[in-house]
Amino acid sequence: MSDSTPLQNEKYALDNLEMPTQNMAKTVWKIFRKVKKMSSQTVSVLNGAVGDKFQDYSFLQPLNIKMNFYHRQSAIVLDKESLKQRSNYSYNKKPASNKVCILIHGLVYNESAWQFKDRSDYGKKLEDDFGCTPFYLRYNTGLHISDNGQELALLLEKLYKNYPQEIQEIHFICHSMGGLLMHSAAYYAKEKGLKWVEKVENVFLLGTPHLGSFFERFANVTTNILEHVPNWQTRLVGKIINLRSAGIKDLRYGYLMEEDWKDKHPDAFLKNTKNEVPKLENVRYFIISGRLTKEETHWINYFFGDILVSTKSANAHFITLEKIGTESTNSFQFATTHHFKLLKMQEVYEKIKFWIAQQQ
Repeated sequence: MSDSTPLQNEKYALDNLEMPTQNMAKTVWKIFRKVKKMSSQTVSVLNGAVGDKFQDYSFLQPLNIKMNFYHRQSAIVLDKESLKQRSNYSYNKKPASNKVCILIHGLVYNESAWQFKDRSDYGKKLEDDFGCTPFYLRYNTGLHISDNGQELALLLEKLYKNYPQEIQEIHFICHSMGGLLMHSAAYYAKEKGLKWVEKVENVFLLGTPHLGSFFERFANVTTNILEHVPNWQTRLVGKIINLRSAGIKDLRYGYLMEEDWKDKHPDAFLKNTKNEVPKLENVRYFIISGRLTKEETHWINYFFGDILVSTKSANAHFITLEKIGTESTNSFQFATTHHFKLLKMQEVYEKIKFWIAQQQ
């Protein structure tokens, strides 16, 4: 007799079927889940690439991802009654904890990006080891980071107010653009006097480009050159490249506030109009980055970091520029590790676990 429990909404009750039928049903269920995951990932890629254009054309509206927390590929309803039912957002039978972990993915991804091969992830591991109830964000990564930041600030307040019990601790695990989104949401939450921001304990930043991405700066240089070449085909190529989303362009210098980009030309040649956003008081920030080489001083690491984010950019904003590259108790770099590998590494989780355990 299987000890699995039927899930609401999507999963079939397979326990009472005969073994051959049960195996066939489970295989069909796995295929369905994979197809649905692939479909949602395709939409996420489109959102990241040109998602800011979806709001301008009604026929593209079905592709526009509305920000929410997701469970088993479905949006979670954040009202009091729905949040009382753990089956609506839990992978196990554990009761809702007064400690919550928010996982925020990066550009062109969604919440499925965190999943290990064994279907575990950082959120589930934190729930097992420290009792933190995980919530996985999905959002349109093509929108301005500041627009998403304002929306996330309100979404977290809704979760905070409707949660089954009073939340005492909030922990964030953020990858790449997700870290910038968290900073933006925290800034706007402070501005609006929202309560959730007072409960933030730890922020774990995985490959977050605080100084922006050199790839986006390279794209900015390239398009400016192409559009000034006296050849209509070349200028057309430049204009097509410039169709990349506002979210991608925000990564040029890591824009977090509306004032960074509003009323300014989005394609001005390497013009940095970023305003500084202070970190939250009494919150512990931890930085995890990767590098392509074994040797820390290798020139490839200096220029490319983890492929997309340099060491300097990953450490900036919370470690002063003068101290970047020196020993730090809240920063760690994994050798021979690229940007996307940081999403699902047991070694990364062990580091997160170590830092949290030190606080117990």
